[in-house]
Amino acid sequence: MAASPEHIFAMKAIAARTRDIDDLRHLATLTSTTTLQDALALCSQFFPSEEIAPRAQAVLADLFPESDPNHR
Repeated sequence: MAASPEHIFAMKAIAARTRDIDDLRHLATLTSTTTLQDALALCSQFFPSEEIAPRAQAVLADLFPESDPNHR
């Protein structure tokens, strides 16, 4: 069984690797993830016991700047 696009998005978001940014953009489109809150919810859904690191939160905030009230 292959991982779903939502699961892959969550894995890549939690890892927060620079080389995955383009993949995250594409996966966000595939999964209809349009806000920072959607992205964080996906991460929590697949990895409920994982704390979302500040770096991962920053990567996601950069992907969805219009939905982050703290984004510059």
